[in-house]
Amino acid sequence: MSDLAQELTAGLVQAHVVSVAVIAARLLPVAFLCPLLGGQLAPTTVKLGLVLSLSLFLHLPCGVSAPPVGSAFALVALVFREFALGTTIGLVAALPFDAARMGGRFIDLFRGSSAEAALPMTGSRESASGDGLYQALLALAAAGVAMPLVLAALFRSYALISLGGFSPSEEVVTQVVSLVGGAFGTALALGAPIAGVSLAVDAVMGLASRAAPSMNLQDTGAPARILAGGAVLWLSIGVVSERLLAAVVASPDALRSVLEAGR
Repeated sequence: MSDLAQELTAGLVQAHVVSVAVIAARLLPVAFLCPLLGGQLAPTTVKLGLVLSLSLFLHLPCGVSAPPVGSAFALVALVFREFALGTTIGLVAALPFDAARMGGRFIDLFRGSSAEAALPMTGSRESASGDGLYQALLALAAAGVAMPLVLAALFRSYALISLGGFSPSEEVVTQVVSLVGGAFGTALALGAPIAGVSLAVDAVMGLASRAAPSMNLQDTGAPARILAGGAVLWLSIGVVSERLLAAVVASPDALRSVLEAGR
């Protein structure tokens, strides 16, 4: 009886370990891609601890379990399928934050105030506006209702698609590509006003140089463009933050449509 009890206990522990590992395979890429779960800023140990905690929560209290697997090859295939689904979820959840960073880089590109342009000898390619918008959006999303909505959508993914039930299809790829295009469009829309102001400053400086050739305005265009673009960005930061935060709030609906396409 003792041997039978030990075998049953070992089988039960193995089933729990397999379930937690498969659940973690979906959460792991989300933690590394989505800033709300760590992203690139949090240490790796913190992200791994968060993934393990969420996996145990989903398995034990919520009852999410992996289907029976008959071989090691079937287990590897199941983990790979869940990892692919987690990568898709992470990409969709991170798109608003990527749009904020791309929009800030687009703004600095037209203003000519990027770190690479200001400090060419340092070799840095960072964008002050891009990092600022990224951090501001992350703070607003973490302090408001956006983060609970994203976490709820992540948990609902286990109800929409059971472990091992994800089937990559052309419709999933099409929807993800469409969402990526929407993020690019949002980034361009954020930088369009500053780009227009920068072009207007260049046009005014060109006309002034033609009207008064004796005036040396070659060194005036760049500071005027930086100041005018910075002023427009400062005045419109509330509208920009609201638009980016709305994109984060809308990401659970986008994620649901992608998951429904992958069932």
